[in-house]
Amino acid sequence: MSLIRNPEAPSVTGEYLAEDPRFLLAAIIDSSEDAIISKDLSGIITSWNKAAHRMYGYTAEEIVGQSILRLIPEALHAEESEILRKLRAGERIEHFETTRISKSGQRIEVSLTISPIRDNAGRVIGSSKIARDITARKHMERSLIQSEKLAAAGRMAATIAHEINNPLEAVLNLIFLARGSCVAGSETRGYLDTAEKEIERVSHIARQTLGFYRDTGRPSAVHVDELLGSVLTVYRSKLTSKNITVYRQFQASHPLTASRGELLQVFSNIIANSIDAMEPGQSLYLETRSTSDGDGTEVEIRVRDEGSGIEAEHLARIFEPFFTTKEQHGTGIGLWVAKQLVEKHGGRIKITSSTVPGKNGTEVFIFLPSEKRSDPSGI
Repeated sequence: MSLIRNPEAPSVTGEYLAEDPRFLLAAIIDSSEDAIISKDLSGIITSWNKAAHRMYGYTAEEIVGQSILRLIPEALHAEESEILRKLRAGERIEHFETTRISKSGQRIEVSLTISPIRDNAGRVIGSSKIARDITARKHMERSLIQSEKLAAAGRMAATIAHEINNPLEAVLNLIFLARGSCVAGSETRGYLDTAEKEIERVSHIARQTLGFYRDTGRPSAVHVDELLGSVLTVYRSKLTSKNITVYRQFQASHPLTASRGELLQVFSNIIANSIDAMEPGQSLYLETRSTSDGDGTEVEIRVRDEGSGIEAEHLARIFEPFFTTKEQHGTGIGLWVAKQLVEKHGGRIKITSSTVPGKNGTEVFIFLPSEKRSDPSGI
């Protein structure tokens, strides 16, 4: 325990180890790779070994005599009450996995084994705690689970894609027939044209999912302003039903060389999220602009809503696959896919959000390169 002893006491030598087993026990505890801590039944730390210092960052002088709650995140303080209750009853707690917090504020995932300490009369007077840092193992486990989920989702998506391909072709045929009955240039004809493009995009995604073909076609010149306009047309009924006002400020003069379908998917995901987050009568703001620097020209797209916002603890995880704040209504795939597609096009995406009343809302920034200036060195 970083066993605090009288500094004038003789050092622990082989002679003392042979004479007194307590010195041997102290040497074993101090050389352990696991943090070994003892505390009384009030939760006050009474000993602290070197490994505890390495794991948590506190020296024995800093922490002995302090409450064990100093190591426990506030949201988990109730755990300590339950641990002390079991210890008073003489119970041992084995391999309890939880989270603790270091001196620097870093969260550490630990596995705890906690045993009661008894006096000569058999009464429980405290506990010893062995803590093992399992942060790396838990991260690996989560990565494996996530990979398994993605593989399962891929198999399911392939099955669904196969099942919807034929109905999609039927819908395209019906749109073709309906368009023949419409007057050229009419509003209805425009709606049918948009519907056909969207159905073709869904069919394209389905074929990609199934791996029917590789998309070997070169990216084409696309205009961000036009793509955003198309997405708003698709979501017009949803915007109207929630009485959401859309403010546009489109100033992206430079076209992008990109996959039209993939960018439509990105913008659709983001705008759909904004609509879902807003209450009736709120506003959605879309802004695009072209910027230039020494490396070339970039198009910036901003999508801002007045929705409920994203909690700070969730904001760092929103691009993780299968993480969602929509509970039963979300899949946790949309923003992950959006990030993959933006980065595939050499761009970047970031999100800021606030849940403060009166300032609540979320803003998404997407930056996409529109052209790259040649290196004068020729490299």
